[in-house]
Amino acid sequence: MHRQLYCRISIIMILLGLLSACAGTQKSQQVLDYEKSNADYSAIVQRIKLQTASAEDYDLIIRVFPLTSFYEPDNKREQATRMMSQNFMQRQYWKRCFDANNVLLSSNYTSLSGHYGASVCATELGKLEVGKFHNKVLDNFIEAIWRTGTGKTPDSPFYITSVDDLYAFVQLHQLVVAGQSLTYINDLPIQAISVQNPETRRSFTWYFNVTPQFRRGVIDDLEQR
Repeated sequence: MHRQLYCRISIIMILLGLLSACAGTQKSQQVLDYEKSNADYSAIVQRIKLQTASAEDYDLIIRVFPLTSFYEPDNKREQATRMMSQNFMQRQYWKRCFDANNVLLSSNYTSLSGHYGASVCATELGKLEVGKFHNKVLDNFIEAIWRTGTGKTPDSPFYITSVDDLYAFVQLHQLVVAGQSLTYINDLPIQAISVQNPETRRSFTWYFNVTPQFRRGVIDDLEQR
Protein backbone atom coordinates (compact mmCIF):
# COMPACT_ATOMS: atom_id res chain seq x y z
CA MET A 1 0.00 0.00 0.00
CA HIS A 2 2.87 2.37 0.82
CA ARG A 3 4.45 1.68 -2.57
CA GLN A 4 1.14 2.55 -4.28
CA LEU A 5 0.94 5.77 -2.29
CA TYR A 6 4.51 6.69 -3.21
CA CYS A 7 3.74 6.08 -6.86
CA ARG A 8 0.70 8.34 -6.74
CA ILE A 9 2.55 11.14 -5.01
CA SER A 10 5.45 10.80 -7.44
CA ILE A 11 2.96 11.42 -10.24
CA ILE A 12 1.73 14.49 -8.37
CA MET A 13 5.20 15.93 -8.09
CA ILE A 14 5.96 15.33 -11.75
CA LEU A 15 2.71 16.97 -12.80
CA LEU A 16 3.37 20.00 -10.62
CA GLY A 17 6.96 20.29 -11.79
CA LEU A 18 8.32 20.25 -8.27
CA LEU A 19 11.02 17.66 -8.69
CA SER A 20 14.40 18.67 -9.96
CA ALA A 21 15.26 17.00 -13.23
CA CYS A 22 18.74 16.27 -12.05
CA ALA A 23 17.99 15.28 -8.47
CA GLY A 24 19.21 11.75 -9.01
CA THR A 25 22.66 12.97 -10.01
CA GLN A 26 23.24 15.28 -7.04
CA LYS A 27 25.43 13.83 -4.33
CA SER A 28 23.29 15.32 -1.58
CA GLN A 29 20.13 13.88 -3.18
CA GLN A 30 18.52 17.29 -2.71
CA VAL A 31 15.20 17.30 -4.54
CA LEU A 32 14.08 20.90 -4.05
CA ASP A 33 15.92 24.19 -4.39
CA TYR A 34 15.80 25.03 -0.69
CA GLU A 35 18.07 28.06 -0.99
CA LYS A 36 15.63 29.80 -3.35
CA SER A 37 12.48 28.70 -1.50
CA ASN A 38 13.91 29.73 1.88
CA ALA A 39 14.89 33.14 0.48
CA ASP A 40 11.46 33.67 -1.12
CA TYR A 41 9.69 32.65 2.09
CA SER A 42 11.87 34.90 4.27
CA ALA A 43 11.34 37.87 1.94
CA ILE A 44 7.55 37.54 2.14
CA VAL A 45 7.66 37.13 5.94
CA GLN A 46 9.64 40.36 6.11
CA ARG A 47 7.04 42.17 3.99
CA ILE A 48 4.24 40.85 6.22
CA LYS A 49 6.05 42.09 9.32
CA LEU A 50 6.58 45.49 7.68
CA GLN A 51 2.88 45.48 6.73
CA THR A 52 3.69 45.97 3.05
CA ALA A 53 2.59 42.48 1.91
CA SER A 54 -0.06 42.21 -0.80
CA ALA A 55 -2.79 39.60 -1.20
CA GLU A 56 -0.56 37.98 -3.81
CA ASP A 57 2.18 37.63 -1.19
CA TYR A 58 -0.18 35.71 1.08
CA ASP A 59 -1.27 33.53 -1.83
CA LEU A 60 2.35 32.82 -2.66
CA ILE A 61 3.73 32.15 0.80
CA ILE A 62 1.34 29.27 1.49
CA ARG A 63 2.63 27.67 -1.72
CA VAL A 64 6.29 28.45 -1.06
CA PHE A 65 6.51 27.42 2.59
CA PRO A 66 6.01 23.67 1.87
CA LEU A 67 9.00 23.86 -0.49
CA THR A 68 11.37 25.22 2.18
CA SER A 69 13.71 23.32 4.45
CA PHE A 70 11.68 24.65 7.41
CA TYR A 71 8.51 22.79 6.45
CA GLU A 72 7.38 19.97 8.74
CA PRO A 73 3.72 19.07 8.07
CA ASP A 74 3.48 16.78 11.09
CA ASN A 75 5.44 19.00 13.43
CA LYS A 76 4.70 17.68 16.92
CA ARG A 77 6.01 20.90 18.45
CA GLU A 78 3.42 22.88 16.50
CA GLN A 79 0.62 20.63 17.71
CA ALA A 80 1.97 20.76 21.26
CA THR A 81 2.17 24.57 21.16
CA ARG A 82 -1.47 24.80 20.07
CA MET A 83 -2.53 22.63 23.00
CA MET A 84 -0.23 24.52 25.36
CA SER A 85 -1.59 27.84 24.12
CA GLN A 86 -5.17 26.76 24.80
CA ASN A 87 -4.16 25.71 28.30
CA PHE A 88 -2.41 29.02 28.94
CA MET A 89 -5.49 30.93 27.76
CA GLN A 90 -7.76 28.98 30.09
CA ARG A 91 -5.43 29.72 32.99
CA GLN A 92 -4.85 33.31 31.83
CA TYR A 93 -1.09 32.88 31.56
CA TRP A 94 -0.98 35.51 28.85
CA LYS A 95 2.79 36.12 28.79
CA ARG A 96 3.56 32.40 28.50
CA CYS A 97 0.92 32.08 25.82
CA PHE A 98 2.32 35.00 23.81
CA ASP A 99 5.90 33.74 24.08
CA ALA A 100 4.93 30.19 23.06
CA ASN A 101 3.14 31.38 19.95
CA ASN A 102 6.03 33.64 18.99
CA VAL A 103 8.36 30.64 19.13
CA LEU A 104 5.96 28.76 16.88
CA LEU A 105 5.80 31.62 14.39
CA SER A 106 9.58 31.82 14.28
CA SER A 107 9.62 28.38 12.65
CA ASN A 108 6.34 28.65 10.71
CA TYR A 109 5.02 32.13 10.03
CA THR A 110 2.06 30.72 8.11
CA SER A 111 0.62 28.99 11.20
CA LEU A 112 -3.02 29.94 11.70
CA SER A 113 -3.05 28.85 15.34
CA GLY A 114 0.20 30.72 15.93
CA HIS A 115 -1.21 34.06 14.78
CA TYR A 116 -4.50 33.42 16.57
CA GLY A 117 -2.72 32.69 19.86
CA ALA A 118 -0.36 35.65 19.46
CA SER A 119 -3.32 37.95 18.74
CA VAL A 120 -5.41 36.87 21.72
CA CYS A 121 -2.56 36.79 24.22
CA ALA A 122 -0.98 40.06 23.06
CA THR A 123 -4.34 41.77 23.43
CA GLU A 124 -4.82 40.39 26.93
CA LEU A 125 -1.34 41.66 27.82
CA GLY A 126 -2.37 45.14 26.76
CA LYS A 127 -0.30 45.02 23.56
CA LEU A 128 -3.26 46.14 21.48
CA GLU A 129 -1.37 47.07 18.31
CA VAL A 130 0.49 43.75 18.31
CA GLY A 131 -2.78 41.94 18.84
CA LYS A 132 -4.40 43.80 15.94
CA PHE A 133 -1.40 43.05 13.72
CA HIS A 134 -1.56 39.28 14.27
CA ASN A 135 -5.34 39.30 13.85
CA LYS A 136 -4.93 41.09 10.51
CA VAL A 137 -2.29 38.60 9.40
CA LEU A 138 -4.55 35.72 10.44
CA ASP A 139 -7.44 37.18 8.42
CA ASN A 140 -5.18 37.52 5.39
CA PHE A 141 -4.09 33.88 5.62
CA ILE A 142 -7.69 32.70 5.95
CA GLU A 143 -8.67 34.80 2.93
CA ALA A 144 -5.73 33.31 0.99
CA ILE A 145 -7.00 29.80 1.74
CA TRP A 146 -10.50 30.78 0.61
CA ARG A 147 -9.02 31.99 -2.67
CA THR A 148 -7.60 28.51 -3.38
CA GLY A 149 -11.06 26.95 -3.85
CA THR A 150 -14.64 26.82 -2.64
CA GLY A 151 -14.04 23.74 -0.48
CA LYS A 152 -17.50 22.52 -1.46
CA THR A 153 -16.44 19.83 -3.94
CA PRO A 154 -13.42 17.53 -4.44
CA ASP A 155 -12.69 19.44 -7.67
CA SER A 156 -12.46 22.79 -5.85
CA PRO A 157 -10.73 22.02 -2.55
CA PHE A 158 -9.09 24.38 -0.12
CA TYR A 159 -5.29 24.22 -0.30
CA ILE A 160 -3.89 23.53 3.17
CA THR A 161 -0.30 22.93 4.28
CA SER A 162 -0.69 20.96 7.52
CA VAL A 163 -3.06 19.01 9.72
CA ASP A 164 -2.71 21.70 12.37
CA ASP A 165 -3.82 24.42 9.95
CA LEU A 166 -6.69 22.26 8.69
CA TYR A 167 -8.12 21.90 12.18
CA ALA A 168 -7.41 25.55 12.99
CA PHE A 169 -9.17 26.66 9.80
CA VAL A 170 -12.28 24.68 10.77
CA GLN A 171 -12.23 25.88 14.38
CA LEU A 172 -11.71 29.51 13.41
CA HIS A 173 -15.00 29.29 11.51
CA GLN A 174 -16.70 28.22 14.76
CA LEU A 175 -17.12 24.66 13.46
CA VAL A 176 -16.00 21.24 14.69
CA VAL A 177 -14.66 18.22 12.83
CA ALA A 178 -17.15 15.35 12.88
CA GLY A 179 -15.39 12.90 10.55
CA GLN A 180 -12.90 12.58 7.71
CA SER A 181 -11.84 10.41 4.79
CA LEU A 182 -9.14 10.50 2.12
CA THR A 183 -9.67 10.14 -1.61
CA TYR A 184 -7.75 10.91 -4.80
CA ILE A 185 -9.01 13.30 -7.46
CA ASN A 186 -6.85 13.61 -10.60
CA ASP A 187 -4.04 11.92 -8.61
CA LEU A 188 -4.22 14.60 -5.89
CA PRO A 189 -4.85 13.55 -2.26
CA ILE A 190 -8.08 15.19 -1.13
CA GLN A 191 -9.18 15.11 2.51
CA ALA A 192 -12.96 15.16 2.93
CA ILE A 193 -13.78 16.69 6.30
CA SER A 194 -17.25 16.44 7.76
CA VAL A 195 -17.78 19.63 9.74
CA GLN A 196 -20.62 20.56 12.06
CA ASN A 197 -22.02 23.75 13.48
CA PRO A 198 -22.20 22.96 17.22
CA GLU A 199 -25.14 25.33 17.71
CA THR A 200 -27.42 24.27 14.86
CA ARG A 201 -26.06 20.71 14.54
CA ARG A 202 -26.01 21.27 10.78
CA SER A 203 -23.34 19.17 9.06
CA PHE A 204 -21.68 19.50 5.67
CA THR A 205 -18.41 18.53 4.00
CA TRP A 206 -15.37 20.61 3.22
CA TYR A 207 -12.64 19.30 0.90
CA PHE A 208 -8.94 20.04 1.37
CA ASN A 209 -6.03 19.51 -1.01
CA VAL A 210 -3.36 17.99 1.26
CA THR A 211 -0.71 17.49 -1.43
CA PRO A 212 2.03 19.39 0.50
CA GLN A 213 1.91 16.94 3.41
CA PHE A 214 2.08 13.83 1.22
CA ARG A 215 4.70 15.34 -1.09
CA ARG A 216 6.97 16.08 1.89
CA GLY A 217 6.95 12.42 2.88
CA VAL A 218 8.03 11.34 -0.58
CA ILE A 219 10.74 14.00 -0.77
CA ASP A 220 12.10 12.98 2.65
CA ASP A 221 12.29 9.39 1.42
CA LEU A 222 14.12 10.39 -1.77
CA GLU A 223 16.61 12.63 0.04
CA GLN A 224 17.46 9.99 2.61
CA ARG A 225 18.49 7.42 0.00
